[in-house]
Amino acid sequence: MHQYQLTPTAVSWVSGLYTLGLVIATPVVDNWADLFGERRVFLSELALWFVGALVTFVAPSYSLVLVGRLLQAAGDCGIIVMSIDAMIAAARHNHQGRKVSLMGIMSGLAALLAPIIAGITLGATGNWHNFYGLMLPLLVILFMLGWKVLSNEGGQVKYSADWLGALAFSAGLAAWMLALMFAQHLLQHWSLVVGLVIVGVIFFALFVRIEHRLPTTQLPFLPLKLLRQRPYQQTILLGTLGGMFFALFVYIPTYLSASFDLSAQAAGMMLTAPGLGSLLGALFGGLLVDKMGNRFAMVSAAGLLALSTLGIALTITNLRAFLGLAFLMGIGMGALMSAPLQVIAGRLAGHSNRAQAIGGLSAGKKVGLTIAPLLFATSMDLLSMGHHLTTASFQSIFFISAALAVVCLIIAAIMPLGEANHE
Repeated sequence: MHQYQLTPTAVSWVSGLYTLGLVIATPVVDNWADLFGERRVFLSELALWFVGALVTFVAPSYSLVLVGRLLQAAGDCGIIVMSIDAMIAAARHNHQGRKVSLMGIMSGLAALLAPIIAGITLGATGNWHNFYGLMLPLLVILFMLGWKVLSNEGGQVKYSADWLGALAFSAGLAAWMLALMFAQHLLQHWSLVVGLVIVGVIFFALFVRIEHRLPTTQLPFLPLKLLRQRPYQQTILLGTLGGMFFALFVYIPTYLSASFDLSAQAAGMMLTAPGLGSLLGALFGGLLVDKMGNRFAMVSAAGLLALSTLGIALTITNLRAFLGLAFLMGIGMGALMSAPLQVIAGRLAGHSNRAQAIGGLSAGKKVGLTIAPLLFATSMDLLSMGHHLTTASFQSIFFISAALAVVCLIIAAIMPLGEANHE
């Protein structure tokens, strides 16, 4: 990004806009998957992802990079959700957890390998654009495999699309997501944040009005009957809280560099501990769902998260303790976020709305990932000495994480799961 001579704020928009695109597009794409059939939407997603990668690869300007990243987000948002939907549909009831956990493992591997491949590509070619060029043949291969393997189901042909509902909901969600992003600099943008929140409220009120008056010939953009179910509401809440833990990966390298005088490269390598833990946790989470049930899996994962993050906070100056506890933290994150929540959402929705239900959960995770930096950065600033981050600053984000894990544990322990334990 040095070639564009960008400010840190401008650089942050490259990832921020991608997250914004993921959150907004996920419910839309998953609604279309239920309506038009997953094969058609899956292949369209891959094609859009290809276009986004191509635009980023050849982009001569910062503005085109943003366009490319937004297109990639729109193309990427539904791939995992539709894959999870297909696995739940194909697996036997007592094998759904371990099948869904495979997607968690694959996502974790991608998160670990992508920075390594990007670094190798940058080192070998000296041009970060080439990482996106490397994606292009891989996406073509995926498209051909999808064309050959996926069944050509027609979706729900008796319904038409709820275009107005999709537009109103997406506009409201975009307004609130932008408000969260600008709230990270609240003193500078407070009037804009307030305005965006109000705009979001207006669009969401309009969305509810549209859905209540929807003709029976249209498929609701979001299944309001499902949204009224307490277990699904709590599943979305758990997904949002769980998504907040992944923001720790942004702050851990800074904490390690400041506390133990590690280089940026060495601090980044330390993320391998929680990363590997999350892969193992995804496997354990799926097995626990199938063998012990959703509640046991969630309570165990949340309990491990609470103990490990509290342990890091209390041993903040011990590097060896951090590595061991970070590995356990990764196991807890992987076990909580890989299988139980997706299985619950899929079972509650049934076949006709399953992609939408899992997509709503996915969007909730991204919202949590957006909220967490605001919460963590605020706590760190309050405990800093001028512009210098203190030990207490770093302790605070792990204490907050431990508190969030306890909230997750309580919700998991009390949420009613009757319908979610049956197909």
